[in-house]
Amino acid sequence: MFRVTDLERRVLQVQGTDSLQQRDELLRELEPHVRRIASRVCKRVITQQDDEYIIAYKAIDEAIKDYDPKHKASFLSFAYRVIQRRLVDYFRQEQKHQRVVPLHSSSTQVEEVHHPEVVARSFENHQKMELAQLRRLEIEVFTQALERHGITMQLLLKKAPKHRDTRENLFNIARIIVSDEQLLSQFYRQKKPDKELAKRLDMHRRTLSRHWIYLTALTILVVEDLSLLRDYIGL
Repeated sequence: MFRVTDLERRVLQVQGTDSLQQRDELLRELEPHVRRIASRVCKRVITQQDDEYIIAYKAIDEAIKDYDPKHKASFLSFAYRVIQRRLVDYFRQEQKHQRVVPLHSSSTQVEEVHHPEVVARSFENHQKMELAQLRRLEIEVFTQALERHGITMQLLLKKAPKHRDTRENLFNIARIIVSDEQLLSQFYRQKKPDKELAKRLDMHRRTLSRHWIYLTALTILVVEDLSLLRDYIGL
């Protein structure tokens, strides 16, 4: 059976108690994930003012209601699929009610014909802003996940290895940890490495202990699928 983490236990607890207060508290905690997943599905930054956000928020509430560990997926993976499905349904419905024809004023058309570099620059700036906002969303999710392990951003940056080769090797180890459910469960349970874990990871215990905080952060990075943050932590 799929390894149940703290988040999955919270979801199952909400299902079992049917408490509106606990459900609302969990939804508030999951709100950054709602924006992040919706933004990824829509390939643009989604804010609380967007219709897509409301649909995604309702979808994650649906995911809380329907999640079952027998799905053999983490809650966030399951929620991603539910949100994606609901947004796709929304897009299809929207296409039925509107023609997919761009509406341009004559002045806009003239600008695009005679000043394509202005349009290109505007589009490039917009993409940069979207990317920056998505990165901020990932940092918000990452910071919350680190706090659950007693790690701050300041501590993480202090513990980051100086050499890029070391950081990349640790990232590969993090991916190995995440790929093995039993190994990931063992890793998350421990506050510091023991001989057995060091042996399973083919690392010297002292080396593993020295990089424990950074490796924990990398493991979170892989589990949460926060691809935009790799540059932030030097990968």
